[in-house]
Amino acid sequence: MKKQKSLLEEFIDLMGTITFLYALFLLMLWFGNRQEFWKWTFVGLGFVLLGFLIIWVIIWNKDKRRKFLIASIETKGLKEDFNNFINRFGREKDRYAWKYINYGFNTQRMNVFIKTLKEKDLKIKNIEDLKYILKKFIDDKEEMLIKNGFESKQLKFSALSGGDFENLLVRLYESMGYIVQHPGGRGDQGGDLVLNKNGQRILVQAKRYSGDIGNAAVQQAVAAKKYYDCNRVMLIGSSNFTRQALDLASANEVELIGKREIQELLLSHLKEGWD
Repeated sequence: MKKQKSLLEEFIDLMGTITFLYALFLLMLWFGNRQEFWKWTFVGLGFVLLGFLIIWVIIWNKDKRRKFLIASIETKGLKEDFNNFINRFGREKDRYAWKYINYGFNTQRMNVFIKTLKEKDLKIKNIEDLKYILKKFIDDKEEMLIKNGFESKQLKFSALSGGDFENLLVRLYESMGYIVQHPGGRGDQGGDLVLNKNGQRILVQAKRYSGDIGNAAVQQAVAAKKYYDCNRVMLIGSSNFTRQALDLASANEVELIGKREIQELLLSHLKEGWD
């Protein structure tokens, strides 16, 4: 898929082409008319300086507008929208996805998100604006993980049993204001936790895995949602998800919370660093 160039990139390409042709013109004058050569050299330098000034103004205006976008996200209360978008849809792994650090996003879904943001009166223009904003949010997430990782004692998911991991999630979601039922155990029908808050019943399937989490866990979560009469379902794991699990979860509206997202929640709400 060929990347569409921005207006700035097209202008820089045009400047490069003009500069190359102008250099050939000056070369011809050097061998034909030295007096004209010096005159047109100074004229050319003037145009080059003007071109650089135009590029600087374009970059400055773009940077100013995007900083205003970041500020608008705060004032319009859209931070949660961006965090949810990153956590829910930032796991794309196909070669056409836009990737940044360990995240990947489907470009069609990004365009749908842009449309949603415009409906909420955010003055976002295009996918390049969205990439800029997502980079800022992801950088903030990574900084928080690294900073708190150094400042707090590192606890290991690998040291936990499945039951211990469920108990950790009970502590986490209770600290977030949920009333937590813990039916986990033998015969739990795939329902490890049920979260209750604001009229919502959320079924949680918890997986303390060291390897990638596959389709079977998603299938268990889907079945348990109906069994426990819940209106939402989440699969929370201490590792990442396979491509097949991502696709199946998307088709069945299963919210996935992987290692990185659960690390962030534990840092934010329990002030504990987990790896």
